[in-house]
Amino acid sequence: MSTDVTHGAGGSGAAAAAEEDLVLRTSDVTLRFGGLTVLDKVEMQMRRGEILAVIGPNGAGKTSFFNSLTGAYTPQEGRIAFLPKDGGERSLLGSKPHLVNRYGLARTFQNIRLFGALTALENVKIAAETRLKAGPVSIMLGLPSARKAERESDERSIRLLKFVGLQDKLNEVAGSLCYGDQRSLEIARALATEPQVLLLDEPAAGTNPTEKLELERLIRRINTEMGVSVLLIEHDMRLVMSVADRVMVLNFGKKIAEGTPSEVQQHPAVVEAYLGTSAADADAVRNIIAEQRSAPDEESTQ
Repeated sequence: MSTDVTHGAGGSGAAAAAEEDLVLRTSDVTLRFGGLTVLDKVEMQMRRGEILAVIGPNGAGKTSFFNSLTGAYTPQEGRIAFLPKDGGERSLLGSKPHLVNRYGLARTFQNIRLFGALTALENVKIAAETRLKAGPVSIMLGLPSARKAERESDERSIRLLKFVGLQDKLNEVAGSLCYGDQRSLEIARALATEPQVLLLDEPAAGTNPTEKLELERLIRRINTEMGVSVLLIEHDMRLVMSVADRVMVLNFGKKIAEGTPSEVQQHPAVVEAYLGTSAADADAVRNIIAEQRSAPDEESTQ
C-alpha cells in the first residue's frame, strides 16, 4: 500500500480548488506485460501550471507511466483524463499518440529522437506544421492562406529555437549538434506543437553540469513564460529539488509517496527505495541532499 505525504494545511475547500484546476488526472492505472505488473493502480493529480516530477529507481515504472499517458501503451485498467483549458475532459486511455499530441500533450524521450539529416529549423518546422490552419488543397495550390500559414510556421519555429538558445544553429544539421544542443532541440520541437502539458523524460541524462544549469533555467522559463505545465522524469536529484513544485515517487510500479520536494526527501520509504539505502541511514542521505541543494552553482560563483 502506498504512503502519500500530504500537506498539513488546507481542508475541503483547498482540495476542491485543486480539483477544479487539474490538467491531468489518473486513477488506478494498471499496466501488465504478461505476468509482470509494471504499473499497479497508480493515481496522480497534476495541477495546471505546476512542475511535477516523477522519480524512482530504475525499473520503477516511470517511463511506462509516461508511455501510458501519451498513448504508446494502453493500460489494462484505470482511467487517464486530460482537462484542457477550454473545459471538458478527454480520456487518454487507449488514444493514439498523434491524437494525444493534438489534444495538448507533448513529450521528449530518454533516447533523443531527432531527424538527424535535417536542420534544426526543419526539425522544429515539422512539429509546428501539425498546427497549420491551411488545408491540404490550399497548400497544394499555393494559395495566399497557405503561404501565410507557412510564414507563420517559419516565424514560430525560429522563435522557439531562440527560446532554447539555438538561434545561431538554425541551419545546422541536427545530427552534428552537440548532445546538450540536441536535447534543447528536442524540447523546442515538442513546444512547437503548442502543448498545454510538456512531458520531459530524463532531459538531463548525459548532460554536463553547465548544461544541467541551462536546462534548469529553461524548464522554469517554459513553465513561467509560456504557461506550460511540466511533468518531469529525472534521476538528477539536484535538478528535481530545484525546479519541481511537487514530487511523486514510484517503486516497483506503485506510488509510495507524493508531496513537496522537502517533504519527499525526508520520507524514509523514499530514501530506501530511491537511493538504495536503509531507512536507518535516512538522516545521512538527507544531509547529503541538503548540502547539494545549498551548494552554490557555477554561475553564482563567477
